[in-house]
Amino acid sequence: MPLGVPKVPHQHYEEEDAIWMDLYNKLYEERLLFLVKPLDDEIGNQLISMMVYLSLDDATQEQFLFIHCTGGPVIPGLAIYDTMQYIAPEVYTMVLGIAASMGSIILSGGYLGKRIAFPSATIMLHQPASTWTNGVSSRCIQNAEDLRMIRELIVEIYAERTKKEKCVIWNDLDRDHFMSAEETLEYGLVDLIIGKKRRAPSWLKKERKRGPIRRILHDEIASSGIRI
Repeated sequence: MPLGVPKVPHQHYEEEDAIWMDLYNKLYEERLLFLVKPLDDEIGNQLISMMVYLSLDDATQEQFLFIHCTGGPVIPGLAIYDTMQYIAPEVYTMVLGIAASMGSIILSGGYLGKRIAFPSATIMLHQPASTWTNGVSSRCIQNAEDLRMIRELIVEIYAERTKKEKCVIWNDLDRDHFMSAEETLEYGLVDLIIGKKRRAPSWLKKERKRGPIRRILHDEIASSGIRI
């Protein structure tokens, strides 16, 4: 029998009694966001609206975006990337599992110095693809031109975020380019590797710290032997 979305207790500082709320709503309130499935228009819209809302609610609080994504359409991915550049709060991007295709673009869009990989993460870059293959020759030519423009835009983003030459990025996109966390750090797509010692984070210990989850996470990143 499916369990559904777990509920956790939540107590507002002005209220005497705690209430039960959905786990994800609690995490969103703590500014912890998740892209943990293939990207599509609906997920893109949800992430963008949540980032904008949290930014308007408090522009001084950092946001944390956890990524485990095998990719998806280019347009929703670029929309998320642009949103992260636009909003006032600094956005941590944290890859665990895999960040492939547009997932790697979103990973790169985090605030410089706050793009994080977990030790076993895998990152993959490749060129954009089209699912449109049928039609008259003029449409095929136009489609190819559109793909070339999108590829140039993606190359420009990767080059800006990694400080690599565009010709290097262009060649790397010719095939599926898989990298480990260490290789991604060397490539310049992330800034830190967290949890190299694989110790239990403080918020999973029985006698954990008290306070906002985002602050505990922030302190854990700062004290966990991250590598720059």
